[in-house]
Amino acid sequence: MALKTKWLLSKSKSCSCTLVGVYRSLAFCPGVVVILHGPIGCAHVASTMDLGASFRVMADGGKENRETIPLVSSHLREKDGIFGGIDRLSDCISYVMDTYHPKCVWIVSSCVAGVIGDDIEQEAKAAEASYGIPVIPMPFAGFLGGEYSDGYYQTTEMMIRRFFRKQKHIKGRVLLLGDQMGPEGQYVREVKRLLSRFGLTVKWQFPGHVPFEAWKDIPSADFSILLGTVGQPGGMMKIARLLEDTYDVPTLGDVYPVGWERTKDWIRALADLLHEKERGEAIIKEEEARIDHAASSFLPVTEGKNAVIGIGRGPRWYHPQETIARIERLHLACSGIVFFDNLTEDDKKTLREEIAAVGDIPIYDSREGQAVMDACDILLTTNEIYNTKARQLFIPMVPLTGTEGEIAELRAMYRLLCRYGKKGGVAYVTV
Repeated sequence: MALKTKWLLSKSKSCSCTLVGVYRSLAFCPGVVVILHGPIGCAHVASTMDLGASFRVMADGGKENRETIPLVSSHLREKDGIFGGIDRLSDCISYVMDTYHPKCVWIVSSCVAGVIGDDIEQEAKAAEASYGIPVIPMPFAGFLGGEYSDGYYQTTEMMIRRFFRKQKHIKGRVLLLGDQMGPEGQYVREVKRLLSRFGLTVKWQFPGHVPFEAWKDIPSADFSILLGTVGQPGGMMKIARLLEDTYDVPTLGDVYPVGWERTKDWIRALADLLHEKERGEAIIKEEEARIDHAASSFLPVTEGKNAVIGIGRGPRWYHPQETIARIERLHLACSGIVFFDNLTEDDKKTLREEIAAVGDIPIYDSREGQAVMDACDILLTTNEIYNTKARQLFIPMVPLTGTEGEIAELRAMYRLLCRYGKKGGVAYVTV
């Protein structure tokens, strides 16, 4: 029987346009209003992204209600595509000013507005003169000007260049750079917890989560920490360097507490920045003890069971070392690793080298691997498998953060092994 997997599409660029990126970089900044100059469906796309993010945060135990800033569409119609829609934009600006009384307005253009040549820059200039508040045009023209990350990072850079001011740095004040599901997401909650162990507090998470009136004060941060994962494009690092060069706000650098081994690297980098190396090692020792304590409570169920790893993501997105380490921590036997057909030959070569560096683990192709997977007690897989009765645990696209994330992944493996019988199905890691 042929192995049937659920494919995951991965791209080097996102599948959303610039206007959504602009909105996302401002979405939780009180005092701001974003006008999308385009068809109303464009605003729907942006608001749907917010809804999905809210559900994810709720699943991670965060707050259910996160109030976003007003997102207003100029609602270009078919006839506006022929005769021009600048009057619609002018009316929309008047409506926003009368209804929301904003402190700052951002106008971003859609593909349609770009094609018909509506001059949002001139309209923004006139509105700023009339109303006496900043009105910032972002004339990306939807996909014509790039994709999501272009809108996100260029808006962030515009905020810094126009609104930030030199400030005296306040010791111990930390600035987080990036989103990662916002302040209520698992990533940020865990980063804040780890920072608190050094006596540090997070003042702001930028962009997207700072009130407009506080933007000018952000350069008072002692240093910045990037939120992200290894292998991501370097857009946020560019922002960190801009803050460092312009406002003397140093950054922790391109290191992320994603997966336990990288969490240890992150703690050590932070300890070096703070000149508290001994304290950093003590924290690592205590956090590792927490993980070991949790793992020991799972051993009565996990010890001696048989695990298989299924890999269908290339090394840009997945490295097996952390998964193998979790298998060893739970005293499971790793009977093999199965390469799925959607891996390229270069992917397989890199993964073989990474696996060989860890230990002598059998590697199977998808045809050989079917029987191996069917016989295992737990299948840790990057892709959902249709035709197997093995208990499957879907390996997160992005490993969870820090100690809490490591314990959550171990707990998910334990709970799956507690299930009675082998009836297939897929389980997911939750905090």
